[in-house]
Amino acid sequence: MKAALYTLGCKTNIYDTQAMEEALLSAGYEIVSFHDKADVYIINTCAVTNVSESKSRQMIHRARKTNPDAVIIAAGCYSQIAPQRLLGFEEVDGIIGIADREKLPLLIEASKAKKTDFVTPHDKTEIYEPLHIRAYSEKTRAFLKIQEGCDNYCAYCIIPYARGKARSRNIEEILAEAAVLSAAGHSEIVLTGTHIASYGKEWQNIGLIDVIESLQNIQSVARIRLGSLEPKIFTPSFVSRLQNCSKVCPSFHLSLQSGSENTLVAMGRRYSAREYAQIAEDICTNFPTCSLTTDVIVGFPGESEEDHKESLRFCRDIGFMKIHVFPYSAKKGTKAATMAGQVDKQTKQRRSEEFLRLSSELQQSFYQRFIGKEARVLFEQRKDDCEEGYSENYITVKVRTDVPLCGQIKKVRLLKSDNDAMQAEII
Repeated sequence: MKAALYTLGCKTNIYDTQAMEEALLSAGYEIVSFHDKADVYIINTCAVTNVSESKSRQMIHRARKTNPDAVIIAAGCYSQIAPQRLLGFEEVDGIIGIADREKLPLLIEASKAKKTDFVTPHDKTEIYEPLHIRAYSEKTRAFLKIQEGCDNYCAYCIIPYARGKARSRNIEEILAEAAVLSAAGHSEIVLTGTHIASYGKEWQNIGLIDVIESLQNIQSVARIRLGSLEPKIFTPSFVSRLQNCSKVCPSFHLSLQSGSENTLVAMGRRYSAREYAQIAEDICTNFPTCSLTTDVIVGFPGESEEDHKESLRFCRDIGFMKIHVFPYSAKKGTKAATMAGQVDKQTKQRRSEEFLRLSSELQQSFYQRFIGKEARVLFEQRKDDCEEGYSENYITVKVRTDVPLCGQIKKVRLLKSDNDAMQAEII
């Protein structure tokens, strides 16, 4: 039996798809490209925006078109929050949410006979689901999931409903999997999860920094990169301990969503713009070569033009290396979907474009700081006659060479900025 998998959405979904793929391999399936004819298609869906839901449906349709006789399984967040809707699609034979994914082979078999629902509703007693992976096909970086769920329930966000309450993975399992992944040739371990800053919340005596310090002690792990973080995790104690972890890449994705005080309150975020700015300043002081990246939502309900301008000014002052920009999309089931003051599509588009221009400007300004400096780069692919990879502080680096470098960490000298990357030479 041939199976093909497709992932939409976040790094956590990438990990989940890999775990499902390995479960299918263990059950005797042959894994093929999603573009090939397969007996089974698994679409790991995303529900974070209406656009991501639409893309999930498109991939379901595409799978059915590729092989009308195949078994089509919808998995992941969209299945979790809208099981009956997805199961109602003619193309879908079975659904599974974000639990019991070890039962995927059973779901496939059951779905051959009739439409089958393997979605398990969330409850207060659920614990972290033990998924495991051994390797990714790209032998450079590896996503390592350490946590699931979120307890914040921000006004715009559907993810707590999709992923459930915050729950953490046993640290011994994390370390064992990190050792396996690094032994398989992955030079960089990227810690991921729904809300990794809440790691250990249910245990009280352990937190994210303990995981990082333990990974630091695994000799075969060369680099550690952190996924998206809530700013308030950067306490003086956390920063002090993090400074002693030399394998941690000084590249921090610090969740923001808006630089406007009014908008942050309306969103239900748990920090003020002033608090965020102080935290960002402390991080940059203690990690002087670090990059800061973030997410910003534009056009949130009630966001005035002055709120938007305040958010732009704030992001310029912080000096992010990159800003991921998202026009607000109302999600049924969230508080913000029913708020007054919904912003029109044209205004959201204009505000998005202004933020994208700022992001490009800030990236070029950040790159200029490092011209002539040395950096250590993990090369990940060959593109346009160049070897391409990322520095520790997440600068995209290109080296023109005939020598294959994929999977290797090399010291380079950064020469000049070239659009979204920097040209460099090996030293």
